Order: sequence, then structure tokens, then C-alpha cells
Amino acid sequence: MYIRSKAEAMDAMGAILELPARPAQIIQATVKIALCLDHDARVFMVDVQAALIEGGLDALRKRREAAIAHLSDTKIRRRAPGIDVKKDEDVLLDEIGAAIDLLKMVKILSDVFPGAAVRHPQWELGRFIHEHQGYVREAIEAGLRRRGKPEHAALEAQVIARIEEKKPWWPEWADSIKQACVHYVHTLSKESPATPSNDPGAKPIEIHPGANDPETLFYVISMSEERAREILRRMAGTSQDLKEYLSGLRMRINLVLLAQEEAAG
Repeated sequence: MYIRSKAEAMDAMGAILELPARPAQIIQATVKIALCLDHDARVFMVDVQAALIEGGLDALRKRREAAIAHLSDTKIRRRAPGIDVKKDEDVLLDEIGAAIDLLKMVKILSDVFPGAAVRHPQWELGRFIHEHQGYVREAIEAGLRRRGKPEHAALEAQVIARIEEKKPWWPEWADSIKQACVHYVHTLSKESPATPSNDPGAKPIEIHPGANDPETLFYVISMSEERAREILRRMAGTSQDLKEYLSGLRMRINLVLLAQEEAAG
């Protein structure tokens, strides 16, 4: 039976999670994904398979690293000009990738418990997932299995209550950081060179829509207390310093998103 919507995908994953053994869940998830005709529903199922069945954020990290490892030097130059991601280790690239992995978990949590997304912005959910991954995985799995049943509402209320127990220290600065992201993403999208190193003979730089979305940049920053502090520090400095730092974040976001999109086919 083909799967044609995210609702059907959620029902299918809920049924798969009822199976007693992980190997059987993996096999059935792979089969159902192959029968999914809707792009968004298929993305949801692939992410659920990695996040719940295959190992959580660690499984998402391995998929991301594999996707980036398959990129040629030429593609890297076209997607993240000026950034040497093949050097010993690009710590910032790994951090950005981990934040994007968290966003995948946030989207799954929001689909399974929409009330949480209504009450909390994605960056708050991302920080909560980062600190309580085990609990969140168990809650999402239970939520999918209880989808459409009366006990789902009670579970959702419990999850929301847990999220509200922990608040970030800097919410009063959130709007300032978001405004900076909106301003500089708009500026950078207009200033980005058409080709790497402005070489007229080179292919145009590839930009993923997510890299031109200030919300994505804001979430990547705000899901990490260290990055939030760093942005606040740079906001107190020169505009050029802040712009260069945000540009580096944006190019790494672009590289990760395009690599994942290519790997997904």
C-alpha cells in the first residue's frame, strides 16, 4: 500500500514502532519508505528511522558526515567558497551540522506533538532536545504509537510541561539576534558572488533556500548557548566582524543542507 501523505507516514511509523525488535523495525521502515510517494512524508520517515530506530542524533550525524564526505572539492568550492572543510577538522562545520540535526528532531517532535510547537519556538525545542535526547526519543516513539488514541493528549501535556521546566538565560536578547540574522542574511544574499572567486568561467555558486532563510541561521545560533554568547559579543563589536562571522555560519549551513539534499536524492 502506497503512502501519499505525512499523516499516512506517521501512522505507518507508529505501526512499525509497535514491532518488538529493532531489526524488524528497520526492515519495515525501509520497505515503507520505498512505498512513499510524497516527498515531505518520505523525508519525515527517513528522519524518524534515523532518529528513533537507528540511534538518534548519532545516527543523524553519521548520515550527515557521509553526505559531506561524498562531496568533491569542486562541489565544496561551489557551495562554501573560501571555507576549507577538508582540513584537519572544521569544528564549526561539525557544530553547524549538529544544530541542523537537532532541527530534524525538532520537526519530528513538532509533527508528533503540535502543541509543543505552538507554545515554544524551534530554538527552545532544539535546546531541550539537546539536553534531554533520551527522554525526547522515548516520548516521540510513544507519541507515534499512541497517535489517534485518547492517551496521546495526556502524553503531549507531559512533554510540554517538561519543556517548560527549563528556560534559556537570554530570552530578552532573542529578538536582537533574530533582527541581526534578518539584516545580514539579506545583505549577504545580495553580495554573494555569482561564481567562486568571481571566475566568469566557473559554474554559479549553489545556494540552498535554507541558507537564505534568516530563521534557519537564527535557530542554528540560538540552539547553542555558546554561539548565542558569541553573537552577542560580536554585536558589541564592529559590524564587519559580525558580518564575517555570520557569513561563515551561512556558508556552512549551505554546504550541509545541499549535501543532505543530494544524498537524499
